[in-house]
Amino acid sequence: FYDPALQALALARTELVKDVQRALIAQEFELHYQVQVDARGQTQGAEALVRWQHPQRGLMMPAQFIPVAEESGLILQLGQWVLDAACRQLMVWSGAPETAHWTMAVNVSALQFSRDDFVPTVALAIRQSQIDPHKLKLELTESMLIGDVQDAIVKMSQLKALGVSFALDDFGIG
Repeated sequence: FYDPALQALALARTELVKDVQRALIAQEFELHYQVQVDARGQTQGAEALVRWQHPQRGLMMPAQFIPVAEESGLILQLGQWVLDAACRQLMVWSGAPETAHWTMAVNVSALQFSRDDFVPTVALAIRQSQIDPHKLKLELTESMLIGDVQDAIVKMSQLKALGVSFALDDFGIG
C-alpha cells in the first residue's frame, strides 16, 4: 500500500544520505571538544565531538546525521575524518605547555571497529599526526564488544601495544 508519509520519510532519508556524501567532500564537518576533568577538576583532556555545519540547516548535532551515516556506511569515511582531525588537534595541543599533557578521546562506530583494517588505520593516523599514542583514547560501546569477542580482544590488544587506551561509552549520541 502506498503511504505518502512513508514516501516522504524515505525521500528525506535519501536526501540526507546525499547531503552527508556532499558534506564529506565539501568538508562541512567540524570537531568540537568537550573537556574531561579529573576528580579535582583539573583538565586532563577532551573528547572530540563531530558537528555538521550544514549550509542551509546550520549547525547539526550528531543525532541528526549519525544514524543515517551508520545505515548508509558513510560512517566509515566520517569516522576516519574524525580520527584524523582529532589526532591533528592533539598534536597542536602537545606543542603548548598548558595542554601538552592532554589526552584525546574519540568515539568509534561499530562498523569502523569491525573492519579488518581498523588497527592499521588507527596506527596510520597516529604516525601521520606524530602524536604520542598514549594520549589517544578510543571510546567503544558495550554493544560492539559482544559481537565477535575474540576479534575485539585481538584488536584491543594490538592497539594497547601501540599505547592507545580505551573507554567504555554507552551514553548514545547527542
